Amino acid sequence: MEKYRALTAHEIDILTKNGCSADNWENLQVVENFDPSRVFFSQFSGKIFLGSFSGFMEIDGIERPCGIYHSRLHHCTIDEDVLIDRMGSAILNYHIEKDVLIENTFLLSAEKGAQFGNGVKVSILNEAGGRDVTLFNDLNAQIAYFQASFRHDSEFQQKLNSLIGKNIESQVHSHGIVESGARIRNCGTIKNVLIGVNAILEGAVKLENGTIVSCPEHPSYVGVSVVAENFIVSEGAHIDAGVTMENVFVGQATQLGNQFSAENALFFANCEGFNSEVNSIFAGPYSVTHHKSTLLIASLFSFYNAGSGSNQSNHMYKLGPVHQGIFERGCKTGSFSYVLLESHVPAFSTVIGKHLTNIDAPLLPFSYITEEKGDSRLMPAINLFSIGTVRDEAKWPARDRRKAKQKRDFIIFDVFSPYSVEKMRQGKAMLLKLYEETPREKSSIVYGGVQISRLLLRKGAKYYGFAIDRYLIGKIINKIEKAIETKASWKTIREQLVCNSASEDINKWLDLSGLLALKERIEKLMQDVKDDKTQTIGEFLEQIKIIYESFASDEWTYIYRAFAEDYGFMPDKMTPEDFMILVKRWEKAANSLNALILDDASKEFGDFSHIGFGLGFGENERRADFKAVRGESQTNAVVQKLRAEKEEIQRRAEGVMQTLESMV
Repeated sequence: MEKYRALTAHEIDILTKNGCSADNWENLQVVENFDPSRVFFSQFSGKIFLGSFSGFMEIDGIERPCGIYHSRLHHCTIDEDVLIDRMGSAILNYHIEKDVLIENTFLLSAEKGAQFGNGVKVSILNEAGGRDVTLFNDLNAQIAYFQASFRHDSEFQQKLNSLIGKNIESQVHSHGIVESGARIRNCGTIKNVLIGVNAILEGAVKLENGTIVSCPEHPSYVGVSVVAENFIVSEGAHIDAGVTMENVFVGQATQLGNQFSAENALFFANCEGFNSEVNSIFAGPYSVTHHKSTLLIASLFSFYNAGSGSNQSNHMYKLGPVHQGIFERGCKTGSFSYVLLESHVPAFSTVIGKHLTNIDAPLLPFSYITEEKGDSRLMPAINLFSIGTVRDEAKWPARDRRKAKQKRDFIIFDVFSPYSVEKMRQGKAMLLKLYEETPREKSSIVYGGVQISRLLLRKGAKYYGFAIDRYLIGKIINKIEKAIETKASWKTIREQLVCNSASEDINKWLDLSGLLALKERIEKLMQDVKDDKTQTIGEFLEQIKIIYESFASDEWTYIYRAFAEDYGFMPDKMTPEDFMILVKRWEKAANSLNALILDDASKEFGDFSHIGFGLGFGENERRADFKAVRGESQTNAVVQKLRAEKEEIQRRAEGVMQTLESMV
């Protein structure tokens, strides 16, 4: 290493007087402006390379000189302006980059050929194996989904694993690395761990075989009493307060804490795990569990919220823990809910109670699944007008904590999309068919392991119809409004509605853990991998990014085709008269759903909500206390937004109608 030189006799003399020793001073190389007065009571063995220590660090409000104090180093490279103080055992085989603090830590050790968590197999969804996901630094929600799903395509899996293997090979090092700006304080044993730029480690007990990816824009944090083995942590993750985890991936801006326990688990962007226990779960973006009594096991989640005591059962004591659950995006489970696996819970649905039957109802999103006298009951479409669903739609984008320049997970936040709307279209048709086929004397039918009231079959289809009209016609109105702003003629307006896409299976969409994508595009991507057109994981990620960026155009193609199927003509073929009829239909659907949501919101301010307010006082004081704490429906931000939307619906409908009347 050309920039280093041997110690002078004078420097060796100073180091010796400072209480330092070496197995061989000739193995210790330094930069030209090395200052031996910044090294005290330390021992060196093996090849050692030391930078200059001329700078200072401010720690806990105290300015301290950089250097090496009360420590043992073996086979290490220490760059400039590093402060190492009070190593309990040693630093072994590490490159410590500039501006790093390592203080009061027992052991920092790396073995030659360590992979630092890369290559670890995580058994998710099925504890008995078969859906293993391989950890590596560039893993994201979509690549993990490709690994865990599509297992039937062995050729694709083989080629994908080859790409991942090449990436992992690049992560093998002859030594450990602590990257610039990192802070390691009051920790125990850290073995075979790569520590990223500006990462903060404070009070961790044991970290072994892992990588902590970090960046200046969003440093990662590993805190007090954390024990982790076989892991990869992404930028901006915050892990603290007694977390224990083994075989785990922690995605960007994910927060884990408060004695949280995880084994064989994947957490992607903006997840939160506190107090609970999880095993073999695939926690897609925004999966949240906060309660001590909650156990999540062998299931797929995204945009999920677990109530206290939520539990699943995947072990039938026959062939082992082989059962798995699918909770599609936006699901919630209520307090002490229990779901027997195998189960497939539809998107944006709520599960309440203990369910001893296998639920399988993917075509009935926005449902409410309850338990009554041991029977599982489903109310289709009820969550379409839940104020909670409206609140969720607004909060997810607003709570994106990711600050890194590269946002690894590709996320489409839309609640109403081709993915959910197509399920409603199919669900509506199915409900109407079941209604026609069910004898009037039957009060309910059994579908997908759950009971559905016969009367709710038609009502659920009606609500789905409202949501479909609001989405499909609403998207057409959006385009026409933009065209009207340019004072376009009806001919020009219709030209804006043309769709020339050659896509065939436009009604088939997938949710790849946050990324909504046309199935046709996913199949093309997989075929490219099988045909060796994709050579690296980087190229694979670029292709996923293209799919992500194609969502808007693919969505329009879906809208164009679905509109024609539902209303009998292509959007670009309709007359102003046709469109005016559709505007009235949209206005009715949008107002109907808005009114139902407002009614649901008003319940939050009803008399029953006043219970617990105005302790020991009369009715007037109780109402005043409630108002002081909770406010009024008239001033609530969500309710105000809904009322504003009601006015906006009317304004838009009237504006478009007036413009079109002038064209007739």
